[in-house]
Amino acid sequence: MLLGSRKDRDLTMTPEPILAAVDNYRGTIYDLDQSLLVTPDRFASGWRGLSRRMGDEGLRPGERVIVAVGNGPLFIAAWAAILAQGGSPLLMHVETPPAEMKRVAERFHARFVATDAQLERDLEAVGARATTFSVSDWAHILWADFGDLAAKDGPPMLHLPGVPLHPTSGTTGQYKVAVRPAACAVAEVRDYVETIGVDSTDTLLALAPMSHAYAHGWCVVTPMVTGANLVTMRRASAKLVFQACKEHRISILPAVGSMLDTLMFGAGRRLYAPERRVITGGAPLSERTAKNFEKTAGSRVCPLFGTTETAAIAVARPDGPMAIGGYIGPPFKYVSVEIRPPDEPGEYPTGVGLVHVRSLSVMLGYLSEERLDTSVVVDGWFNTGDLGSIDADGALRLSGRQAEVINLSGMKVLPREVEEVIALLPGVIEVKVYPGKTRHGSLHVRAAVVAENGTGAAEIKSHCEQHLVYYKRPSRITMLDALPKSANGKVLRDQLP
Repeated sequence: MLLGSRKDRDLTMTPEPILAAVDNYRGTIYDLDQSLLVTPDRFASGWRGLSRRMGDEGLRPGERVIVAVGNGPLFIAAWAAILAQGGSPLLMHVETPPAEMKRVAERFHARFVATDAQLERDLEAVGARATTFSVSDWAHILWADFGDLAAKDGPPMLHLPGVPLHPTSGTTGQYKVAVRPAACAVAEVRDYVETIGVDSTDTLLALAPMSHAYAHGWCVVTPMVTGANLVTMRRASAKLVFQACKEHRISILPAVGSMLDTLMFGAGRRLYAPERRVITGGAPLSERTAKNFEKTAGSRVCPLFGTTETAAIAVARPDGPMAIGGYIGPPFKYVSVEIRPPDEPGEYPTGVGLVHVRSLSVMLGYLSEERLDTSVVVDGWFNTGDLGSIDADGALRLSGRQAEVINLSGMKVLPREVEEVIALLPGVIEVKVYPGKTRHGSLHVRAAVVAENGTGAAEIKSHCEQHLVYYKRPSRITMLDALPKSANGKVLRDQLP
């Protein structure tokens, strides 16, 4: 029976359910980039050594740590090490530039940074004290301390000891952090085990960034809880994927739809294995990709729908209809879904409404302005902001989304955040960031800018490279004399170039 109401949920702010799984992990982690095999004993020694060293460097219960580490055993080791000290890992993309880390640290009171993609001088240039330490031949990391910087402005920090923190666009397009204690993360794995089937005999392949909520659930928490083996790569590479499938007998491949397109272009027939379960998430799966992959690789792709706030919601079944045209599939075994009337006026097809979700993996609330905003979870139900319907067989079909969020192959871009960064540049008067489409139909980020004093597109591009991770940077910047606006001052997006 689903335990979905607040009174039935374990709201304890403790990392123990995750740490118990990590302590008992007996699988192996293979890093394809380094040809590195991390056995259970090596893994335990590494994450425990990192945890002790982080404590020596000042990490205390409740402190927040930005984690910008690439896919691999080090990601899981750093994550577990922070939780073991009672710290709260705030997950960010590995290629996040130091200036963006500093901005997030100031906003969310994150004192420390753990990364393997920057140099000490890079973090020192933005005001942190940085050092690099190693506890084994594979477990070494750059540790940076912003000191009092993270607490100089705003309300006092909310104490959240040992709670994983997940940045998200929210349902309104505002940058927030979802608070999902360890119990929520473990409940998500139960959904995978009971609905899809995962155990210690499986081997998963980590393609998508493990900092992303979708890949984090599949490729970090799931192996730890189930004992499954894990194979990782820092960047999705067709060559390495083919190698992994051949040499490591990958049984579950969680990917993003665009990654499957790349694999098929690189001779997808080498992926042929009808028994392999191929899951996609983070972004809608196109009909073309679904049909081509099944024809080429012999596997039915099963799109998974979920959000950072709720974790997994619904997934297509291998023996069910092909997931095309917005069709997803039935909800996970322990997830309840309701379709409720849209909260904005408009013409909607019969049966279409806002998707609401209840499960044990739904977050407690948003960390916003140093308070835990639980108002968005009402009696255990969360409004995803997605439009959808439930068919006669109980399967979920999506029709779109209300929020102004740009989804780039699973990476979410908030126009407001990019606008705020561009507006910091002297000479910028107005800016509007919006999605554009390539001739192939994929999305990219565009920016229309009104500026003075000779500020141009090249300067704006350079500014964005310094302050935004790569996927948030506008690929096209258009300079205008004025932004097109309605009589009430609203920017007319359909009239932008």
